[in-house]
Amino acid sequence: MVVSATIKPETMKLAFEAAGQAMFEYNPAQNQFLWADPAAACSIFGMECQDAVQSANTVLGQLSDEHLITRQTVVDAARQGAERSYAVEYCLGTEDAGCWVEERGTWMKFGGDDKLIAVIRAIDDQKEREERLSYLASYDDLTGQLIRGRFKELLDEAIEGVKQGTRGGALFLVGIDNVGGINNDFGFDIADQVIVDVAGRIEKALGDRGVFGRVAGTKFGVILNDGSQDSMLEMARAIMNGMREEVVLTRAGGVAVSVCIGATLLTNETSSASVALAEGEAAFDQARRQGPSSFEMFKESTETVSRRRRNTEISDVILTALNDRRVYLAYQPIVPDVNAPITKYECLIRMRTEGGAEIPAPSFIPAAESLGLVHLLDRRVLELATQTLLTVPDIHLNVNLSWETVKDPVWAEGYLAHLRANRRVCDRLTIELTETQVMEAIEPAIEFVSAIKEVGCQFAIDDFGAGYTSFRNLKALDIDILKIDGSFISGVSGSRENQVFVRALLDLARNFGMKTVAEWVDNENDATLLKALGVDFLQGFYLGKPEQKPEWVAPAAAAAMVG
Repeated sequence: MVVSATIKPETMKLAFEAAGQAMFEYNPAQNQFLWADPAAACSIFGMECQDAVQSANTVLGQLSDEHLITRQTVVDAARQGAERSYAVEYCLGTEDAGCWVEERGTWMKFGGDDKLIAVIRAIDDQKEREERLSYLASYDDLTGQLIRGRFKELLDEAIEGVKQGTRGGALFLVGIDNVGGINNDFGFDIADQVIVDVAGRIEKALGDRGVFGRVAGTKFGVILNDGSQDSMLEMARAIMNGMREEVVLTRAGGVAVSVCIGATLLTNETSSASVALAEGEAAFDQARRQGPSSFEMFKESTETVSRRRRNTEISDVILTALNDRRVYLAYQPIVPDVNAPITKYECLIRMRTEGGAEIPAPSFIPAAESLGLVHLLDRRVLELATQTLLTVPDIHLNVNLSWETVKDPVWAEGYLAHLRANRRVCDRLTIELTETQVMEAIEPAIEFVSAIKEVGCQFAIDDFGAGYTSFRNLKALDIDILKIDGSFISGVSGSRENQVFVRALLDLARNFGMKTVAEWVDNENDATLLKALGVDFLQGFYLGKPEQKPEWVAPAAAAAMVG
């Protein structure tokens, strides 16, 4: 065989051979491949005779018609193109049993004639890796079943089919019972064996009546093609019986398994896979509360999904209100005596609907805490309070802070950073935390209180008397103000027991050098008695209700308060 002198150097030959590559020169007029290393070409193409790889027809005859057309199209386009270079992949033999190669070449002029200089390399390993990644993009590595993302895509397709009237359907969520116990008793490897075995049993019970996938660690989703009640009950029984028939045989011995199933019917009202999964989760939660090996159908009244829907709705309301600047403050007076001038107020968070109606704080604060949004509300309250202090001199403000913000290092630091940036008004600002929250984790509370006092703020314990604060903790927290829980204040003039308790709290506060505030003062008799007992400040509807725009607020401050 003749080898082109331009690609003959031994070092290049060895390099290509080591890399599983072969270089050739192709002259269209001769229709021959001239190889730098015929042996390497024979190895790639699976031929024993080196003369065989010289013929372009013989080499390319190993390609299927489809791959041959693809290659020729790419090569011809490069010859006619400006850059004259190309890259193409094709399979020698069948895709199931053949080998894959990559060809990269460039058309060049030699004496006025076009010649192709190209390199071919075997890429079977690369193809295997690509196929593996493609597989993992759709299938779970442990069980071989669909992963959650791909399962949701098929669930959306099933829902669309139901809406178009071309099919029925139902969704099952199947969760293995007591996997934590299996982990503890046998180890994670055995638990994995159980998961794989359960997947196989679900697949056997389902047959060709639907598809399923692994949607969580120990939970599988099943899309049933038939949404009739009889079919759903039959499938639930088949899956559960499949678990009961025999124990799972593992390396550690036999392990008995059971599953709980939550099911929901796919209907025209099912808007998306996410909604269907939420309904399935609600039904599954209900089944699990009934005990192992339980089945439950989704109902609109299901408690869990109702709570989730309410949380989703209030989450949207809170975020939209924050973005639209519909979160604002109402100010309630805190006075040293009934007729004394008012210079101190507590800032109470309020929120308006898009239509302007007020949303009571109890309607959104608990949801904000459970949804992790209370940090945003805390920060907005602080921003509004500092704006007011910057605009209106000679007043003092108290702001409430959630424990969720204090214990989160990132949000706590952001809160402190805002205080440091507004240090000039911090001597007129008091931060309030409730007693029960602070005592849950005293160390973070001590650090946070120290930080706010460093910038000049005062610190108040709210609802004092509702928890069980020790003398040691009171001293460690360096508290400035104790706000006595309103349940002991309301009607105190007519309750001997409450009078005794309040007197004890007042003595405690005086011994520690703390000021006191009595909350929920709603009549003259209570106010008079509390001052006689020695309370420093009074707060309640008798002294003044919360107002969004009290008289002392300048126009600029009013504008700042509403965003």
